[in-house]
Amino acid sequence: MDTPAADAAATPAPRPWIQAVRESAVAVVVFLFLSWAVTEGRLGWFSDTLADAQDQAYDALASLEYHFASPVAPPAGTPPVVFVDIDDDTVQAANISPYLFHRGVLADLLTRVAATQPRAVYVDLNLSAPSQEPVLDRRGTARFPRSAGDEALLTALRAPHAFPVLLSQPAVFGEPLSRFGAACWVTPAVITDSGDTVRRVPRRWADGPYPVSEALFQASQPGGFQCPDARRGSSPPRDVYRTALYGEPIVFHEVPTSGARTYAWPGLSVISARTVLAQDAPVLEPGALVVVGRTDADNLDMHGSAVGSLPGVELHLNALMTLLAYRHPVVALDPIASSLLAFAAMLLAILAAPLLSGLLTRGLTRLGVRRQVGDVFEHPIMWGLLFGAAFLAYRYAGRFLDFALPIVSLELARLALGRRLNQLATKTLKMAKLLN
Repeated sequence: MDTPAADAAATPAPRPWIQAVRESAVAVVVFLFLSWAVTEGRLGWFSDTLADAQDQAYDALASLEYHFASPVAPPAGTPPVVFVDIDDDTVQAANISPYLFHRGVLADLLTRVAATQPRAVYVDLNLSAPSQEPVLDRRGTARFPRSAGDEALLTALRAPHAFPVLLSQPAVFGEPLSRFGAACWVTPAVITDSGDTVRRVPRRWADGPYPVSEALFQASQPGGFQCPDARRGSSPPRDVYRTALYGEPIVFHEVPTSGARTYAWPGLSVISARTVLAQDAPVLEPGALVVVGRTDADNLDMHGSAVGSLPGVELHLNALMTLLAYRHPVVALDPIASSLLAFAAMLLAILAAPLLSGLLTRGLTRLGVRRQVGDVFEHPIMWGLLFGAAFLAYRYAGRFLDFALPIVSLELARLALGRRLNQLATKTLKMAKLLN
């Protein structure tokens, strides 16, 4: 009499590639469900755990890529990006207070930059209040007297320009930007994920101001950047600092100091503000996207990012170069294409991991190591293959292909196909703790 065990033993095992396709297909379905759970946050603490695992996976990719030069350059015809760095040498040479960069020196700097007719200029400094301390009159009303440097800066900003001057506040010394013809308000606000870490390119929210990187990207296009009329007013709109929560991932590269021979981002160059101020003739290339910001030791504008604490201006530069090099706003990734890429990566990992593990096992067996020891290499190899695929996508396409959720999806798919549903809850809890 045949028994179920005998029937199971008589059933031929499916071919490896058929089993791999089956596991990958189920894993993709689980992967899409988990991705939805992370995005919508419908599974409570488990959704938070998966989201943290995704963020940590991205941090691993960004930290590895940070010290390499980008293999992708902006398309031909893209304006060069020039970072005018107010560094320690600039502050020391001007012999000024390090707390607030001298407004008169800034006016001179902007005048010299404007002489090169750039495509756009972004000033990453807080110009909302004058440089003088407030004075109280007899009625207790505060007055903010302006220094000669403040007046010089106002004169420089009021000068007519054929290019937009992007500022990070809706008013300069209390005067709305509507009084400055070429000035436009953009927001330096960024998006933080878990751990107050910035990982994504901020995108414009409704009728709010454009984020810095998006405004500069539009300025690089043939139509240029058109400042919304509503952003010229002095009254901030609602949700002013709210941006899309799921923008494209920022590809981080080190922004070197001025005078460096090589740059990690093709199309980006750095020049010290001291050099611009010291030269009588223009030193900037005409038609460039110019970013003016501080990286000196007393600069307090620091952001936590996937590669550590960066000056805020360097974060904006990396976001801008990501948009210019990878063209995310122009070429969107279709969800179906994203699912197919995840399926292909998991199929490759399932097929290759046992083969590579077997080769390693046989090699260890020849060295006298027990054969069972080789089985422990299958999961690390699978992790390595998924990480390698994610790193290639991040480096060459500027896309973040999560490799944390796929490994969870594969484990759950194998448990389901193996009808080991009694281990499903236990395995899920163990993987959640491991990922966290």
